[in-house]
Amino acid sequence: MEVSKNLNIRHLNHITEEDVKIIVKKCGFTSDEISIKDYTVNIASNKMLGFLSDYWKLKVHLSINEVENKVLCFFIKAVSKTNAAKANMVKEMNLFKKEIFFYTVLKEKMMVPGLKPWSAIFVTSLDEAMVLEDLDTLHYKSCDKFLRFDTPHTLRALETLARFHASSIILESRKSKILGRPYIIHNEFEQFLDQGGYKETDIWFQQCLNGALEAVKSYSKYSTDKYIRQIESNWTNIWLSALSLSNFSSKYKNVICHRDLWNNNILFHYEKVDETLLPDNCVMVDFQAIRCQPPAGDVMLLLYCNLDPTFREENMNMFLSYYYKALKIILETWDISISDILTEKEFLQSAEEQRLWGLVVCACLIPQFWINEDLTTEVFTDTARFEDIMSKDKGTFIKTIMEVNTDYKEKVLEIFEEIIERYCLPDYL
Repeated sequence: MEVSKNLNIRHLNHITEEDVKIIVKKCGFTSDEISIKDYTVNIASNKMLGFLSDYWKLKVHLSINEVENKVLCFFIKAVSKTNAAKANMVKEMNLFKKEIFFYTVLKEKMMVPGLKPWSAIFVTSLDEAMVLEDLDTLHYKSCDKFLRFDTPHTLRALETLARFHASSIILESRKSKILGRPYIIHNEFEQFLDQGGYKETDIWFQQCLNGALEAVKSYSKYSTDKYIRQIESNWTNIWLSALSLSNFSSKYKNVICHRDLWNNNILFHYEKVDETLLPDNCVMVDFQAIRCQPPAGDVMLLLYCNLDPTFREENMNMFLSYYYKALKIILETWDISISDILTEKEFLQSAEEQRLWGLVVCACLIPQFWINEDLTTEVFTDTARFEDIMSKDKGTFIKTIMEVNTDYKEKVLEIFEEIIERYCLPDYL
């Protein structure tokens, strides 16, 4: 394979000419009759797509027999080389290695023939970077995070989540038959499926916990003497109880869970129906937080992070039933009876228990993502400010924005106050 000497290169430490050759070969283009005529690397978006990595687009122009031209497009997720605090957090939490493990080992084992994809295609890993198909070229996009999901978007997301979770169950069923004994993913890969940032000793989680409490004490309607002592005495234990819900369960069926289902990690494809664009499919991205836990944990997290609270509760039963039926249908195709592994009653009971997990994770994330793109970029691309917010003083960050942004204060406080109403003061209200 030849590479043209007249390359239009946007210099980037992550991507070299040799890397481009590797990527092209991984896509099946290995013939000597293939030459790389040109390639470009650009920033994936002017908006922040995520908080912990750098994102790029790679476009490669191929020439086949000097007659046919072909363009390959890729999405690159990389350990940050411009923000040391981001890079350090990713390395300390082992997030990048964990996601590479997911794509190269677990996802390969979880592939189910005929099942509609639930994630982007992984191409290859490079030095501190991973290469995936570019979902933009397939017309997938995330929703406006300030609009929240409506019913069609929620149903498509739940269908995708059901396919993802079913892949775990089918893998365990197939391998159990081969081995002649029960096979459990967690038992084989527990060392790779750690808690990430969701553990009591993690500085980021401590900042989420303490920052939320500071905001409550400054701005909540429950900050009065009548309530605040009870809130303070219960707050830490409630948040730690949420963490315990993300452990492998001895009570309910466990699956590989995504555990980071906020808006930007769920991308939708659309079809035009009577002049209206409606979602007809969706996929998930960013699998660096995966762990084995009951599937209801992911379901409740999705509903808490992406739905208006009133809309969520008005439709909770419908959404839970829809997910369970979607999972049931997929498993039946593979001769697996869902009632043998997780009855609907057990699922609904688990969902109510996992509500706290979804609520607390949302409380960790919403103070970071419920801000406009300009402020997000300004704050989270600056190394010093990023480190300060994530590791030292998240409370001041939250309160400062609440002082000047009424919508932010309202949306963030309603999540904090749901923790109070459901778990801190249930006997007082």
